Amino acid sequence: MEKKEVVKRLNRVYYGMMAGAVLVATLMYYLIMKETVTPIDPMTTAGQTIQGIIIILAVVCIPLGLYLFSRKCKKIRETEDETARMQAYLKAGRLRIIVVSFSMLTGIAGYYLLGGYQSMIWISAISAIAWYFTKPTERKIELELLPDDDRY
Repeated sequence: MEKKEVVKRLNRVYYGMMAGAVLVATLMYYLIMKETVTPIDPMTTAGQTIQGIIIILAVVCIPLGLYLFSRKCKKIRETEDETARMQAYLKAGRLRIIVVSFSMLTGIAGYYLLGGYQSMIWISAISAIAWYFTKPTERKIELELLPDDDRY
């Protein structure tokens, strides 16, 4: 498997997360407008619990996804077989994109669930910035798989 194929497959996951964000926003908007789900006051115990869960998800998932991917890349670098290396990178890259951008989806859902509570959009924005840093490119693959002594 070559780098172009890996980038192509990772881009599907990358843009799939954005499509998921649009889908979550559309679904939550629809549910609120049809009064299937009633917004929760952000100052109630339930509202504060939801906020706390979404904030903890963002604080944990974003750095954890980036850190674990970095550690995984150190192991992938040692693989001699190019095909096995690209397969391992593809698997780790998918997981990084999903873990890092998961709080974007929960933040959007929280925004609607809490009746348009602004802080949840900020959480989604922070996650979207982190999501942007997971954008796969051929050059990024090269840099992340360079041996430690060739880096910088």
